[in-house]
Amino acid sequence: MKFLIAGFALLLAGHSVASADPADTRFEAIEDGAVVLDRETGLQWMRCSMGQKWTGTACAGLPNRYTWDQAINLESDLAGNDSWRLPTVGELQTLVEYRVFNPAINPEAFPNTPPANYWSSSEAAYDAFYAWSVHFANGFSNWRHKRQRFEARLVRDAD
Repeated sequence: MKFLIAGFALLLAGHSVASADPADTRFEAIEDGAVVLDRETGLQWMRCSMGQKWTGTACAGLPNRYTWDQAINLESDLAGNDSWRLPTVGELQTLVEYRVFNPAINPEAFPNTPPANYWSSSEAAYDAFYAWSVHFANGFSNWRHKRQRFEARLVRDAD
């Protein structure tokens, strides 16, 4: 029993080694790999978090952290398109990959994503000082004070 508990503790302490199913064709890299098309939702996602740069094989650098007011006003002209926006909490939640954790996101489609909170554009209905985020360590969403600083990944509707 001690070995079972110790093994489970080690599993929880480290990164999950599970990966997305190679037969899974949900995500397709487009625009020289810097953009990911989600075939299920039709949305196009920045492959890297804001502040990171796509190198052709990975997302380099550390993501920037923003207050909600900063994140909601982020702009980009990635892939020659300026229609990028902060996703809703529902859209952001579609990226959660429950087969992995730390981070709970497809590592092939979104490499080097930190297991951190990401802002959504969805404000909390009961209090204007709060907005929703998704934590990519475990995939849980929760409301957070807008003055907190979190990562951001932008989305756009398919062309």
